[in-house]
Amino acid sequence: MRAARRLEVTAVQVGYWPAHEARRDTTAEQAAALGLDEDAARKLMARFGGWSPYR
Repeated sequence: MRAARRLEVTAVQVGYWPAHEARRDTTAEQAAALGLDEDAARKLMARFGGWSPYR
């Protein structure tokens, strides 16, 4: 569990700025091209970027 939590924390730390760039430069629909549906892409970017997925 400790290793899994550390991976999660690391993913959030390295994903913060890319999530902000993606939010500024792409739509959730474009980000969904990575293999997620549009809603899941929006929620993932929000989680990594530290903002509400409902904005």
